[in-house]
Amino acid sequence: MSDMEKAIDLINNMESISLREMDRVSLMDRVDTKFYFNEEYLAPILNSIKQHYHVLEIEGVRIMPYESIYYDTQDRQMLRWHQNGKLNRYKIRRRKYMLTGQDFLEIKFKSNKGNTEKTRRLYDVNKEEDSKFILENTPFQMDDLKRVLDNSFQRIMLVNRVNAERVTIDLNVSFGEGNNDEMTKLEKLVVLEVKSERSGGMSEIERSLKELKIYPNGFSKFITGMYIFHKDLKFNRFKRRFSLISKMVGTDSL
Repeated sequence: MSDMEKAIDLINNMESISLREMDRVSLMDRVDTKFYFNEEYLAPILNSIKQHYHVLEIEGVRIMPYESIYYDTQDRQMLRWHQNGKLNRYKIRRRKYMLTGQDFLEIKFKSNKGNTEKTRRLYDVNKEEDSKFILENTPFQMDDLKRVLDNSFQRIMLVNRVNAERVTIDLNVSFGEGNNDEMTKLEKLVVLEVKSERSGGMSEIERSLKELKIYPNGFSKFITGMYIFHKDLKFNRFKRRFSLISKMVGTDSL
């Protein structure tokens, strides 16, 4: 049995939670912490924490497909802001929840206090309300933006049985350049994010990660995908991260 098959077997044997039950887990003042690692560590992590978490299940499915489309200006303003470490910056994307069919236009705003705020609305194929949404929540207009990156992945969602904590685990992270159907997949990469109350202390999964010497590390799907297709651009702040990921999962895409 492969490393991923062991992890999937553990996920399938965990107690489940419904979307309605999960939504009762309120995170009023939360902190988000990201980790990434080779898939060989996923099964040991899940095995050590399986008694402390439920896994989200929707219509009998526990590993859920997502697709995203990222937008930027012609001169890549949002990418440059991210590269330069500018706060009060924006990220604009469409996110499709393939299992439920929901399709949202989302804006993420990173404030100068380090907080990330997300606003979203159902995507409008007629564009008029989307244009208004962009104009009211960003310094951009819809006509300023173009599709620059496609992204797909599969997500597992864990919910702590006792504490106000959610964990997302992203697998099979793949990228495409705009309207190009060919996707580049980062084999064996797992991206895990812990969303917890600010004063909650170290949780079971954070303890398990620490025991395996897996420490918090920033990861942006937008930046990673753009780097894959635009290595000629300035990415100085992130090259060490990409080098680490390449060695970690044995890919030559980064």
